[in-house]
Amino acid sequence: MKNPTSIPMSARPFADDAKAFGFTSLPEVLGREFPLHLVRGLFPQVGTTCLFGAPGTGKSFVALDVVFSVAAGFNVLGRRSLQGAAVYLSTEGKSGLKARAIAWAQARDIDISDLPVALIEEPMNLRDAEAVATLIDRIRRLERNSGVPCRFICVDTLSQCLFGDENRQEDMAEFTGAMTRISNVLGVQVCVVHHSGKDKTKGARGSSVINGNFDTLLALDEGDCEGQLVLRTGKQKNDGKAAVCIVLERVECGVDGDGEPVYSLVVSDDSGEPVDIGNGCQPSRSSLTEYGQKTLEVLRAAGPDGLELREWRKRARGAGVGSGRDAAANDWTNKLVARGFVEVRPNGKHVAR
Repeated sequence: MKNPTSIPMSARPFADDAKAFGFTSLPEVLGREFPLHLVRGLFPQVGTTCLFGAPGTGKSFVALDVVFSVAAGFNVLGRRSLQGAAVYLSTEGKSGLKARAIAWAQARDIDISDLPVALIEEPMNLRDAEAVATLIDRIRRLERNSGVPCRFICVDTLSQCLFGDENRQEDMAEFTGAMTRISNVLGVQVCVVHHSGKDKTKGARGSSVINGNFDTLLALDEGDCEGQLVLRTGKQKNDGKAAVCIVLERVECGVDGDGEPVYSLVVSDDSGEPVDIGNGCQPSRSSLTEYGQKTLEVLRAAGPDGLELREWRKRARGAGVGSGRDAAANDWTNKLVARGFVEVRPNGKHVAR
């Protein structure tokens, strides 16, 4: 119903007048395509993300998994990714980059030598407009020469590319503004790896500009079991909060000059199970397969006293897990422990949470 006090409208569409004076009109907005996701539920195709966590949590392993997975066209934490080139600013942990790359390749059983991944191994002042313009130009020329569109840029870490004070609002505003510029000009997702503050409940370390200016905030915390992490979306435009479980595996990736084995961690293919945020951040049982559910139910039936591992596996096989095969029952008991469904007590008993 039309408001009787409505102002008279011109015979010419208002949108034409808006465009004539340099405004964006509503028809232009309504005619746009809905935005795509680089990784649904985690990374929009275009935008800025801050991935943060305590030192030593495993942030770089997670970031590098996204870099390689996008370049290879693999799923990221169980979610389909949009394939394309990735640029990784590896400004910390340079000495361990080879081991991490080999570990990822071995875990995925592929040759990564020709993946569209470009590396920058020295710190860059990304508050400097000239440095940012140079980076954008280099990536554009790389896209033209290779014919592969860039999809993902990872800055690891913020502190190495800020060249300023992360507690100073002006410095952080310049930095986050530069990240937004890179994202918008190139049409890519820019992810910045950072540390959490002393009080993890307050988010990323430094100025509150971080919480306000990044489109997405991803918090990485340790899970309840060794090698288990929980990745939470603390903020994401147009999407609700979510959390997933990440499992890190230790992989032998070669020998050093002394003939000693070299190991690295890699994000396991078992990662990506949803976590129930409202239930103490425990994984959701609805995410388990039929065998996983059966294996867990066997342990639940044992009650609060739990079972020793050998007995638990025996009963799981008896319940039909893997059609009675040892390997399937063994695999699922290990997964349920790693994903936080099961507590291992000092006496060796396994108890369902």
